[in-house]
Amino acid sequence: MTEGNGLHAGALTPRVRALLAEIAQLVDGLARNGGDARVDLRSPPLSDGDRAALEAALGRGAVSARVDAARTTDVRETHFPGVWWVTHREEHAAVVAEFIEVCVVPEILATPAEDIARGLAELRARTAADGAWAGRPPPG
Repeated sequence: MTEGNGLHAGALTPRVRALLAEIAQLVDGLARNGGDARVDLRSPPLSDGDRAALEAALGRGAVSARVDAARTTDVRETHFPGVWWVTHREEHAAVVAEFIEVCVVPEILATPAEDIARGLAELRARTAADGAWAGRPPPG
């Protein structure tokens, strides 16, 4: 029998079925009380087959983002609203952490208040100074 995600029911191992049940429970909590949660996919690590089956079961949504900071983080929405696949990589592309985050927006994509304040101060300073924009691109 084929499930709605295109996988055969037998293709899901007990580990993947347990993860999907846990994710469903977390989504229920998010829907009921707004509580964010995460599932660590590297503790214990998934086999390659389980990882592929989980990815296929969760599918892909419309949103993806990459954060280039101390390490690179890829964030992608799954087919299921509120369920995000978040992968952190070292500079040589080695995966150092991988999570399913159940939340409205993953924390790594939220702008810290102190960054907003710093940006506002710079925006106001540049707006107040004559010609501050000419030949002076934003940092980064």
